[in-house]
Amino acid sequence: MVNIASEILAVYLANFDVMQQLKEREQMSKANDEVDLIVLIDLIRKFFNKIGRGIAFTFKAAKNNIGLLLIFILLGSGIGYGLSLITKAYYTSSMTLMLANIRNEFIEDQLNKLSLMVAEENYEAVAERLDIDTEAARQIKKMSFSNLDQDRIEKDSVLTGSPFRIELSLYDRSLFETMEPALTSYLENNRYFARQKRIKQRQVESMVSKLKGEISSIDSMKTNVGEPRGPVNGFVYGQPIDPTNLYRESITMYKEQVKLEADLEKLDNVEIVTGFVPRLRPTGPKVLNHIAIGALVSLLIGCIVAVNRESNKQATV
Repeated sequence: MVNIASEILAVYLANFDVMQQLKEREQMSKANDEVDLIVLIDLIRKFFNKIGRGIAFTFKAAKNNIGLLLIFILLGSGIGYGLSLITKAYYTSSMTLMLANIRNEFIEDQLNKLSLMVAEENYEAVAERLDIDTEAARQIKKMSFSNLDQDRIEKDSVLTGSPFRIELSLYDRSLFETMEPALTSYLENNRYFARQKRIKQRQVESMVSKLKGEISSIDSMKTNVGEPRGPVNGFVYGQPIDPTNLYRESITMYKEQVKLEADLEKLDNVEIVTGFVPRLRPTGPKVLNHIAIGALVSLLIGCIVAVNRESNKQATV
């Protein structure tokens, strides 16, 4: 019994020592975490204090070298103004197009490819796609586009048959008149669009031809009823012919024929809603923007020079 009691006591003491060690380690870990947090907070405080001293020193240096900064600003403004004079002027205008019942993603893909070629200055490919000469393609500065109904549909919906806008920047303003049909033709002559257009055109033309034949047949029947050569009453499938129904059916078919012929005129997949507006004054470059950017850049350079000068003065003192 004594041996068993001693063993139990030994196990208890051993477990007690382990628990004490774990408790001490936990306390040390908490203490280390607190120390690490204090060190981190101290580093952040020193960092912001250093930034504050740097800003204050920069303002002091700028104040002590205000004449130098003014010289830099005037010089930068002059450079910006000079760059605006030698930068080639460009003109920006936009056109709005309406799609047929096709997904806008197809148009986006075509225009993305064309925009990429313009951005890469691949003017030969641009000229080939738009069926214009290379020199005219070189006058394209930038092209962008946007769907006008993009914000009106749900995120999971597909935008179909929606109007979209093409914005074009050209160095030669006279080319807007040329670019309008060129862009429309480029979109219209997509192989998929052209195939769908041919299929629909054949269907509509077949229906128009069929209606014309039916109308001609009814007109012949109306003539026979109006000017009978045999018995007065005519019969169709054992039923007497009513001239009023013939006239009514003829008018209905003619209306359908006119509607289909109108549809033939609207088979284009892309139609112009509003074309490019001729521009008299250039969109850019903007002189004030160039001057402001030049002044800002030169101010930053002047501040760097002023800070170095102030630092050298303090070092010599």
